[in-house]
Amino acid sequence: MHILRDIKYCLFAIFNWIGHNIHNMYGIVNVFDIMWLRPLPGGLLKEDHPFATGINPEDGEVIWYKNIAYQSKRKREFKHSDEEIVAKIMTYLARMVETSSSSHFYPRGRKNRMPPAVNYIHGTVHYNGVSLIFDDFQDALEHFTDPVFYKDFFKMIMKEKREPTIIFRDKDYDPEEFAIFSCFMKTRFPFFGNPNGNKKRLHWGTPSPWPAFNLIAGWWIEPTKKLRDVKNHSLVLRAPFVQGVYLQRSDYGKLGRSSYMFPEKLWSRFTYFRIKLRGDRGGMYFTDKRKIDKGFLYDPSNLITLKERIYEKIMGEI
Repeated sequence: MHILRDIKYCLFAIFNWIGHNIHNMYGIVNVFDIMWLRPLPGGLLKEDHPFATGINPEDGEVIWYKNIAYQSKRKREFKHSDEEIVAKIMTYLARMVETSSSSHFYPRGRKNRMPPAVNYIHGTVHYNGVSLIFDDFQDALEHFTDPVFYKDFFKMIMKEKREPTIIFRDKDYDPEEFAIFSCFMKTRFPFFGNPNGNKKRLHWGTPSPWPAFNLIAGWWIEPTKKLRDVKNHSLVLRAPFVQGVYLQRSDYGKLGRSSYMFPEKLWSRFTYFRIKLRGDRGGMYFTDKRKIDKGFLYDPSNLITLKERIYEKIMGEI
């Protein structure tokens, strides 16, 4: 039975790789739109907007704990509770939004390494999204290769239309394994995803106070674009995730595998090779790492235009 499962996985990995690239291009086009074609300016949101605080205006409580969709059984002891880990990660994302939000002293938001458009996206992830928590990559691998869990998880994100954040309790992880796990997820689903963590930057990932993999399903696009109109600022907020409906079985992971296979290992090596070819630009796609490393910050009151960026590209300026 496991042999058939693995053969099926390898076959579907090809189709998911194709779907991943198509879906990723769609995401890139939308980021290009809100960043360059019709850039979202800083200061669209107020500093007390739920995207910047995580606080649900309906009850005045932080929404993150209610948006935990699944917690695997702990197989060992960890210093921090799941709620503490979720709070650390989501607070980090909320502060990114808060940086580009309007305040008394900074009506257009503060200067930042990321443009306002990119920071706004994180509001849809931490506030509207859901969290799934596992001990480590091995634990998550066993779950996501379990056909029952896979089916229930996929049903949840497609029906609920929420961005999932896959969180790991173990902070002392192996970066190379995280890179391989990241590619495994992209062979399992036709979506892009980033490995974000508290150690060295991996692939296209970014820093995070805890290791977390963001599977980017695309549900961020509509609410982020709606931020252009102040009338939509309350409409983009989702109610807390409904508990007791999805991922209710207690035996998830039993039908999964515990080791990595060649598709994800090959993809990880290819990704490192691709990033190496980019030279000093590294694994930062929408912003120029060379400029960031020199201290460049986006000024929300005077954002660089597409014309200026094209000129930089042509003239080879950094």
